[in-house]
Amino acid sequence: MDHAKQQAEAQSNHISALMAALGMDWDRLEELRDERNDLISATQDPESDDEQAEAETALRDWDAEFLEELDDLIATAGEWKDWDEVEAAIQESPLSVEKRSGWGLVGYELVAEEFRIVLCTGGPHVEIRGELRGGMPYRAYMQYQDWGTPMAQYFGADANAILDYCNQFYYGE
Repeated sequence: MDHAKQQAEAQSNHISALMAALGMDWDRLEELRDERNDLISATQDPESDDEQAEAETALRDWDAEFLEELDDLIATAGEWKDWDEVEAAIQESPLSVEKRSGWGLVGYELVAEEFRIVLCTGGPHVEIRGELRGGMPYRAYMQYQDWGTPMAQYFGADANAILDYCNQFYYGE
C-alpha cells in the first residue's frame, strides 16, 4: 500500500474542495437558504387551512425550482460556513511556502524563479513545486515521498485547482 500516494491524493482532493468553495457564489447560497427557511416558517404557524395549503404549495414549487441548486451549493461549501472561512483555511493549510532564485551574477539582484509549498512532512511527505514569472506561479505540480523512497510526481491532481491554490500565496516582489 502506497501511503504517500494516498496522502497526495487526499491533499489534492482537499485543495480541489478549497478552490471550489473559494470560487462559489456564497451570496447565492445565503439567499437560497433564507428563501427556503422563510417558506418553511410559513408552513409552521398558519392562521388557517388555506394559508397552510398555500404555504406548502409555495414550498413545493420553490423546492422544484431551486432545491437542486441549493443542494449543489451546500455540497460545494463543504465544511466551511463562508468565504472568509475558506480563505483562512487556505492560508493555514500549508506547513510552509518557500521561494528560491536561480543563479545570478554577483552584484545583481536575485529574482525568485521557483516555489515550494509543503503540505505535510515526514512519512509521507507531500509538496507542490512550481515556477514563478513576475512573482506569480505559472506552472505547478504535486510531489510525494515516503520514508526510503524517491520523490515522485502525483499525476492525479487537478492542475487548474493546484495552480489556483498556489496563486493564493504571496511570493514577494
